[in-house]
Amino acid sequence: MRTTGLGLRGRALGIGALLIAVTTALPAQAGKPAKGVDAVPPLCLDYAAEEWGVPADALRLILAVEQGAPGACSANTNGTEDCGPGQINSIWFSVIAAGRVPPASIRQALTHDACYNVRVTAWILRREIDAVGWDRFWTAVGNYHSRTPELHAKYLRRIVEAAKALSIQP
Repeated sequence: MRTTGLGLRGRALGIGALLIAVTTALPAQAGKPAKGVDAVPPLCLDYAAEEWGVPADALRLILAVEQGAPGACSANTNGTEDCGPGQINSIWFSVIAAGRVPPASIRQALTHDACYNVRVTAWILRREIDAVGWDRFWTAVGNYHSRTPELHAKYLRRIVEAAKALSIQP
């Protein structure tokens, strides 16, 4: 079980050249920038799932619901912001940095590097799974977004709709 933050080096050093090759921007559809699952190279998503031992389809569903875009952060009413394809909330920046790098560097990487963003998405999901157990997997998926009961339930409904749209069995 991994309990440390996800530093910028991690296991990606072994396949760094491969990740660099696939982190180029994906083509936009009809002049729109790629968002969500379409913004993450499939190889990056599969690698993140394998690295953190989470189902790749769960990551696809989270990205499909979050609909974040590389290079973009969105402000929340509570003063936080969500960045990149997995819409990683700024509350995670200092946790991920773990005193090793400035949180601003984490923000930059999460915002502009879709592969890094999906690795962190997988890491957060894995933390949630470890917290509640595999037998409560969907609770962990809902916790990725919020532990507030109403927001959690609404998010899971959106996950089910995304599963139907992507033809993934929830």
